[in-house]
Amino acid sequence: MSYALVHYPNINIKHIQQIRQKYDPQVGLIEPHITLVFPIRESINENNLIMHTHSILSKWKTFPISLKGLQKSWDKYLFLMVEEGNVDIVKLHNELYTGILAEYYKSNIPFIPHLTLGVFTKDTDDFLQVFKEVQHLDLNYRCVVDKLHLINIADEQRSIIWSKEVVLRN
Repeated sequence: MSYALVHYPNINIKHIQQIRQKYDPQVGLIEPHITLVFPIRESINENNLIMHTHSILSKWKTFPISLKGLQKSWDKYLFLMVEEGNVDIVKLHNELYTGILAEYYKSNIPFIPHLTLGVFTKDTDDFLQVFKEVQHLDLNYRCVVDKLHLINIADEQRSIIWSKEVVLRN
């Protein structure tokens, strides 16, 4: 089992889900989301993780974000980028990776706030075609980061065992 911390943007996900149905192998596992703590597969004390998460998030107020623009990641994912609110999400991400999560921080991989639309590991031509297709949809959303979800994912990453919602202050 593994744990992750995500934000589910309160937006109309119709177009995003249409893209993910075709290109994101995790579409059946989880709704469109922005990951703040990536899956931690090693043994970690669940209660300590919950306390750590609550401790960090209790200091945070809600903040606005916008999702706009596309980018291909170094590992061949297509991202819908966080434009407004990017600095806040990076700051929150960095605060979360302190204390009991410090050892899981990957300093060699830059954190890029995003919502994943798909993965393209095989054919570059497929990626370019999809990139053009998605650009025409003009995905542009605004919402507020007002709550996050600590999720527990089954080992085979086919189901979420539980999800604990943490609401940010107004």
